[in-house]
Amino acid sequence: MTPTPRGPRLGESGLPIEPVYGADALTGWDPAEQLGEPGAYPFTRGVYPTMYTGRPWTMR
Repeated sequence: MTPTPRGPRLGESGLPIEPVYGADALTGWDPAEQLGEPGAYPFTRGVYPTMYTGRPWTMR
């Protein structure tokens, strides 16, 4: 088995991807303004308040 080369992990755009993103990576980010509530615009957590916690994902 060949060893994997070590170095920064890059996304498809060529930008580096950190192994873990913590709170310090989110400076200037306000979750109340930019994330929204479940079931409310901008629908970052689903269109229903219990969307991802109330029902399992299904493939249709």
